[in-house]
Amino acid sequence: MKPGLLLILLLCTGVAQGQIRSGVRLDFQFCRLVLVNGDTLSGPVAVCFGPDLLYMGQPDGSVRTFAPASVAAFAVQGEKIMTGPGRPHAVAVDPNLVRLFRTLTWPSEHPGEQRPEPAFFEQLSEGPVLLVRRQVLTTHLTAINPAGSGRPSGPSRGAAPAPGKQMQPGFASVRYDNVVELKDEYFLAWATGELIPLRKPKKDLLTAFPQQAQQVQTYAKTQGIGYGSARELHELVSYANSLLVLATQ
Repeated sequence: MKPGLLLILLLCTGVAQGQIRSGVRLDFQFCRLVLVNGDTLSGPVAVCFGPDLLYMGQPDGSVRTFAPASVAAFAVQGEKIMTGPGRPHAVAVDPNLVRLFRTLTWPSEHPGEQRPEPAFFEQLSEGPVLLVRRQVLTTHLTAINPAGSGRPSGPSRGAAPAPGKQMQPGFASVRYDNVVELKDEYFLAWATGELIPLRKPKKDLLTAFPQQAQQVQTYAKTQGIGYGSARELHELVSYANSLLVLATQ
Protein backbone atom coordinates (compact mmCIF):
# COMPACT_ATOMS: atom_id res chain seq x y z
CA MET A 1 0.00 0.00 0.00
CA LYS A 2 1.29 3.46 -0.87
CA PRO A 3 2.18 5.71 2.10
CA GLY A 4 -0.36 8.31 0.98
CA LEU A 5 -3.19 5.80 0.92
CA LEU A 6 -2.18 4.44 4.31
CA LEU A 7 -2.20 7.95 5.77
CA ILE A 8 -5.67 8.55 4.35
CA LEU A 9 -6.97 5.43 6.06
CA LEU A 10 -5.35 6.34 9.37
CA LEU A 11 -6.71 9.88 9.29
CA CYS A 12 -10.23 8.81 8.47
CA THR A 13 -10.15 5.95 10.96
CA GLY A 14 -9.31 8.43 13.69
CA VAL A 15 -12.32 10.52 12.73
CA ALA A 16 -14.65 7.58 12.37
CA GLN A 17 -13.85 6.05 15.77
CA GLY A 18 -15.38 9.03 17.58
CA GLN A 19 -18.42 9.01 15.29
CA ILE A 20 -19.01 5.27 14.99
CA ARG A 21 -22.73 5.48 15.76
CA SER A 22 -23.43 8.19 13.21
CA GLY A 23 -20.44 8.68 10.91
CA VAL A 24 -19.66 6.85 7.69
CA ARG A 25 -16.37 6.48 5.82
CA LEU A 26 -16.26 5.63 2.11
CA ASP A 27 -13.04 4.79 0.27
CA PHE A 28 -12.61 5.04 -3.51
CA GLN A 29 -9.76 4.26 -5.88
CA PHE A 30 -10.53 7.26 -8.09
CA CYS A 31 -12.08 10.68 -7.58
CA ARG A 32 -12.51 13.76 -9.77
CA LEU A 33 -12.88 16.72 -7.43
CA VAL A 34 -14.17 20.17 -8.41
CA LEU A 35 -13.46 22.97 -5.94
CA VAL A 36 -15.56 26.09 -5.53
CA ASN A 37 -12.74 28.14 -7.09
CA GLY A 38 -13.00 26.05 -10.28
CA ASP A 39 -9.86 23.94 -9.76
CA THR A 40 -10.10 20.21 -10.49
CA LEU A 41 -8.08 17.45 -8.85
CA SER A 42 -7.90 13.68 -9.24
CA GLY A 43 -6.72 10.85 -7.03
CA PRO A 44 -7.77 8.19 -4.50
CA VAL A 45 -9.95 9.46 -1.67
CA ALA A 46 -11.43 8.65 1.67
CA VAL A 47 -14.65 10.55 2.37
CA CYS A 48 -15.87 10.93 5.93
CA PHE A 49 -19.39 11.93 6.94
CA GLY A 50 -20.13 13.26 10.42
CA PRO A 51 -17.97 15.35 10.52
CA ASP A 52 -17.67 15.75 6.76
CA LEU A 53 -14.12 15.76 5.34
CA LEU A 54 -12.51 14.54 2.13
CA TYR A 55 -8.93 13.19 2.14
CA MET A 56 -7.24 12.93 -1.27
CA GLY A 57 -3.94 11.14 -1.85
CA GLN A 58 -1.29 12.99 -3.86
CA PRO A 59 1.31 11.54 -6.28
CA ASP A 60 4.13 12.43 -3.87
CA GLY A 61 2.53 10.40 -1.07
CA SER A 62 1.08 13.36 0.80
CA VAL A 63 -2.60 13.88 1.62
CA ARG A 64 -4.75 16.96 1.08
CA THR A 65 -7.80 17.58 3.23
CA PHE A 66 -10.92 19.35 1.98
CA ALA A 67 -13.90 20.57 3.99
CA PRO A 68 -17.34 20.81 2.32
CA ALA A 69 -17.14 24.63 2.15
CA SER A 70 -14.27 24.37 -0.36
CA VAL A 71 -15.86 21.63 -2.49
CA ALA A 72 -18.43 22.14 -5.25
CA ALA A 73 -18.83 18.49 -6.28
CA PHE A 74 -16.93 15.26 -6.76
CA ALA A 75 -17.42 12.01 -8.68
CA VAL A 76 -16.02 8.74 -7.37
CA GLN A 77 -15.49 5.24 -8.73
CA GLY A 78 -14.02 1.95 -7.55
CA GLU A 79 -15.30 1.73 -4.00
CA LYS A 80 -13.10 -0.19 -1.57
CA ILE A 81 -15.01 -2.03 1.13
CA MET A 82 -13.33 -1.69 4.51
CA THR A 83 -14.01 -4.35 7.14
CA GLY A 84 -13.27 -4.47 10.83
CA PRO A 85 -14.84 -3.70 14.22
CA GLY A 86 -17.86 -1.44 13.97
CA ARG A 87 -18.07 -1.80 10.18
CA PRO A 88 -21.13 -2.97 8.26
CA HIS A 89 -20.88 -6.34 6.56
CA ALA A 90 -19.12 -6.19 3.18
CA VAL A 91 -21.35 -6.14 0.10
CA ALA A 92 -20.60 -6.56 -3.57
CA VAL A 93 -19.85 -3.24 -5.26
CA ASP A 94 -19.84 -2.59 -9.01
CA PRO A 95 -16.31 -1.32 -9.80
CA ASN A 96 -17.68 0.61 -12.79
CA LEU A 97 -20.33 2.45 -10.79
CA VAL A 98 -19.81 6.23 -10.73
CA ARG A 99 -21.34 8.13 -7.81
CA LEU A 100 -21.78 11.89 -7.73
CA PHE A 101 -21.62 13.99 -4.56
CA ARG A 102 -22.14 17.70 -4.12
CA THR A 103 -21.99 20.20 -1.28
CA LEU A 104 -25.31 21.51 0.01
CA THR A 105 -26.20 23.45 3.13
CA TRP A 106 -28.59 22.42 5.85
CA PRO A 107 -29.54 23.91 9.23
CA SER A 108 -27.12 23.13 12.02
CA GLU A 109 -28.07 20.29 14.35
CA HIS A 110 -25.95 21.73 17.16
CA PRO A 111 -27.92 23.44 19.96
CA GLY A 112 -27.78 27.23 19.83
CA GLU A 113 -26.43 27.34 16.26
CA GLN A 114 -28.81 28.40 13.51
CA ARG A 115 -26.25 29.06 10.78
CA PRO A 116 -26.55 26.56 7.90
CA GLU A 117 -23.59 24.22 7.57
CA PRO A 118 -22.17 22.86 4.29
CA ALA A 119 -22.21 19.07 4.02
CA PHE A 120 -21.69 16.33 1.43
CA PHE A 121 -24.77 14.78 -0.17
CA GLU A 122 -24.93 12.07 -2.82
CA GLN A 123 -26.96 13.18 -5.84
CA LEU A 124 -29.37 10.48 -7.01
CA SER A 125 -31.43 12.33 -9.64
CA GLU A 126 -31.36 15.18 -12.14
CA GLY A 127 -33.95 17.89 -12.62
CA PRO A 128 -35.25 21.07 -11.05
CA VAL A 129 -35.55 19.21 -7.73
CA LEU A 130 -32.73 16.87 -6.76
CA LEU A 131 -33.10 13.66 -4.81
CA VAL A 132 -30.05 13.46 -2.56
CA ARG A 133 -28.91 11.05 0.11
CA ARG A 134 -26.75 10.81 3.19
CA GLN A 135 -25.86 7.54 4.86
CA VAL A 136 -25.37 7.09 8.59
CA LEU A 137 -24.29 4.16 10.73
CA THR A 138 -26.92 2.81 13.09
CA THR A 139 -26.75 0.00 15.62
CA HIS A 140 -29.38 -2.38 16.90
CA LEU A 141 -29.36 -5.33 19.26
CA THR A 142 -29.75 -8.78 17.76
CA ALA A 143 -29.93 -12.18 19.41
CA ILE A 144 -27.05 -14.56 18.68
CA ASN A 145 -27.45 -18.25 19.41
CA PRO A 146 -24.05 -19.74 20.31
CA ALA A 147 -25.38 -23.23 19.57
CA GLY A 148 -25.88 -22.36 15.92
CA SER A 149 -28.79 -21.43 13.71
CA GLY A 150 -30.18 -24.96 13.77
CA ARG A 151 -31.18 -24.69 17.43
CA PRO A 152 -33.79 -22.35 18.88
CA SER A 153 -32.58 -19.16 20.51
CA GLY A 154 -35.85 -18.22 22.15
CA PRO A 155 -38.08 -19.63 24.88
CA SER A 156 -38.21 -23.36 25.42
CA ARG A 157 -40.87 -25.06 23.30
CA GLY A 158 -41.41 -27.85 25.81
CA ALA A 159 -39.25 -30.48 24.15
CA ALA A 160 -38.55 -33.57 26.24
CA PRO A 161 -35.20 -33.57 28.07
CA ALA A 162 -32.47 -36.05 27.17
CA PRO A 163 -32.45 -39.27 29.21
CA GLY A 164 -30.94 -38.72 32.64
CA LYS A 165 -31.30 -34.93 32.47
CA GLN A 166 -33.88 -32.72 34.07
CA MET A 167 -36.03 -30.22 32.15
CA GLN A 168 -34.36 -26.82 32.26
CA PRO A 169 -36.86 -24.02 32.79
CA GLY A 170 -36.50 -20.59 31.22
CA PHE A 171 -34.61 -19.75 28.04
CA ALA A 172 -31.97 -21.33 25.87
CA SER A 173 -28.50 -19.83 25.95
CA VAL A 174 -28.68 -16.54 24.04
CA ARG A 175 -26.37 -13.57 23.91
CA TYR A 176 -27.05 -10.19 22.36
CA ASP A 177 -24.69 -8.11 20.28
CA ASN A 178 -24.77 -4.76 18.48
CA VAL A 179 -25.01 -5.01 14.70
CA VAL A 180 -23.86 -2.00 12.68
CA GLU A 181 -25.78 -1.18 9.51
CA LEU A 182 -25.90 1.60 6.95
CA LYS A 183 -29.09 3.64 6.95
CA ASP A 184 -30.14 5.83 4.04
CA GLU A 185 -31.52 9.31 4.74
CA TYR A 186 -33.15 11.00 1.74
CA PHE A 187 -33.70 14.69 1.02
CA LEU A 188 -35.14 16.90 -1.72
CA ALA A 189 -32.98 19.86 -2.73
CA TRP A 190 -34.22 22.92 -4.63
CA ALA A 191 -32.08 25.35 -6.64
CA THR A 192 -33.08 28.01 -4.09
CA GLY A 193 -31.08 26.12 -1.47
CA GLU A 194 -34.09 24.68 0.34
CA LEU A 195 -33.50 21.17 1.65
CA ILE A 196 -36.39 18.99 2.80
CA PRO A 197 -35.82 15.66 4.58
CA LEU A 198 -37.96 12.70 3.53
CA ARG A 199 -38.46 11.27 7.01
CA LYS A 200 -41.80 9.80 5.94
CA PRO A 201 -41.00 9.31 2.24
CA LYS A 202 -44.52 9.00 0.82
CA LYS A 203 -46.10 11.79 2.85
CA ASP A 204 -43.14 14.17 2.55
CA LEU A 205 -42.63 13.56 -1.17
CA LEU A 206 -46.26 14.24 -2.04
CA THR A 207 -46.29 17.31 0.22
CA ALA A 208 -43.19 18.66 -1.53
CA PHE A 209 -44.97 18.53 -4.91
CA PRO A 210 -48.49 19.78 -4.04
CA GLN A 211 -49.54 20.54 -7.64
CA GLN A 212 -48.24 17.18 -8.91
CA ALA A 213 -49.11 15.04 -5.88
CA GLN A 214 -52.21 13.39 -7.35
CA GLN A 215 -50.46 12.50 -10.60
CA VAL A 216 -47.41 11.17 -8.76
CA GLN A 217 -49.60 9.04 -6.51
CA THR A 218 -51.53 7.67 -9.49
CA TYR A 219 -48.28 6.96 -11.35
CA ALA A 220 -46.84 5.09 -8.36
CA LYS A 221 -49.97 2.97 -8.01
CA THR A 222 -50.31 2.06 -11.69
CA GLN A 223 -46.60 1.26 -12.02
CA GLY A 224 -46.42 -0.65 -8.74
CA ILE A 225 -43.74 1.65 -7.32
CA GLY A 226 -43.21 2.05 -3.59
CA TYR A 227 -41.57 4.87 -1.67
CA GLY A 228 -38.92 2.99 0.27
CA SER A 229 -35.82 2.48 -1.88
CA ALA A 230 -33.41 4.78 -3.69
CA ARG A 231 -34.50 3.32 -7.03
CA GLU A 232 -38.20 3.91 -6.32
CA LEU A 233 -37.70 7.43 -5.03
CA HIS A 234 -35.48 8.23 -8.02
CA GLU A 235 -38.25 7.19 -10.41
CA LEU A 236 -40.95 9.14 -8.58
CA VAL A 237 -38.87 12.32 -8.22
CA SER A 238 -37.89 12.11 -11.90
CA TYR A 239 -41.56 11.82 -12.84
CA ALA A 240 -42.50 14.76 -10.60
CA ASN A 241 -39.71 16.79 -12.20
CA SER A 242 -41.04 16.02 -15.67
CA LEU A 243 -44.44 17.36 -14.58
CA LEU A 244 -42.80 20.52 -13.25
CA VAL A 245 -41.00 21.08 -16.56
CA LEU A 246 -44.23 20.60 -18.54
CA ALA A 247 -46.03 23.09 -16.31
CA THR A 248 -43.45 25.80 -17.10
CA GLN A 249 -43.54 25.34 -20.88
